[in-house]
Amino acid sequence: MGKFALGKGYRLLSISQAYLFQRGINTFRDLIQELNQIKVEAQAANQPSIRNVAKLLMNSMYGRFGMHTEPVQNEIVTLERAREIMKSYQVQDCISLGGLELISYIISLPMSSYPQNNHWNKSINELPGQTNVPLAAAITAYSQMIINQYKIKALESGLQIFYSDTDSLVLNGQLPPELIDASKLGMLKLEHEIEEAYFVAPKVYWLKTTEGAEISKCKGNPGSSLTKDQILTLYEGQSLTLEVTKWSRSLGAGVVRIVKGLPYNIRPNFNKRQKVFDDQDKWVDTKPLILN
Repeated sequence: MGKFALGKGYRLLSISQAYLFQRGINTFRDLIQELNQIKVEAQAANQPSIRNVAKLLMNSMYGRFGMHTEPVQNEIVTLERAREIMKSYQVQDCISLGGLELISYIISLPMSSYPQNNHWNKSINELPGQTNVPLAAAITAYSQMIINQYKIKALESGLQIFYSDTDSLVLNGQLPPELIDASKLGMLKLEHEIEEAYFVAPKVYWLKTTEGAEISKCKGNPGSSLTKDQILTLYEGQSLTLEVTKWSRSLGAGVVRIVKGLPYNIRPNFNKRQKVFDDQDKWVDTKPLILN
């Protein structure tokens, strides 16, 4: 990864710790290509549900390896076995099922504290959520380097960059056509032509397309749309209080609780952009934040 980055114009400031990974086979290539083909065909056939499922599987696959998951084991056992588990593990729930017990327990004690037996080894091997953080981190790093190459191409083409995310750019013109292909992996596609837009923080924005459609995004509040007035409140540097819906579950009670109308406070976060003021100290624009 370091060689790739240095070859793309990055400058290495310092190294505090390093790991060497041996290159292996491309684990996900065939699956990703198949999902991308499903997405492209579903788009052409006007099947948005299938397209969205394929896209979700593609987008969330690598992130799954970077998740922190609780080492929770669920088993249906006899009452005697449940009592044995309670002596060695932290039990979350235990529900009686007509002579058997549905027990959920956490395997999170130091290794020396585990009961070293076949049941323990079997439980460790069967735990859900096996992760590989270096894999997720490597994919994220490569993605950032790749999108930065598109930024360089945009600047070389005389374009101005207004906003960028992991796999997107908002520009004041189109990239060279050889960089655009909606059906090819690793290429960009033209999503919208924008008439007006405000980008106040990463994943917090409002825009209006030339066709009159309003599109907004607000991190921490999925499924809700910000109005132009709300985004202007953030753009002026003021905080905004929204209402969100959250849910929780109780295995013991066998219920799912949905709580609506919870307050959610969002503040404009300018850790990637720098405010630009005019002669009257009025905030008129932002520009990229460059740290020396």
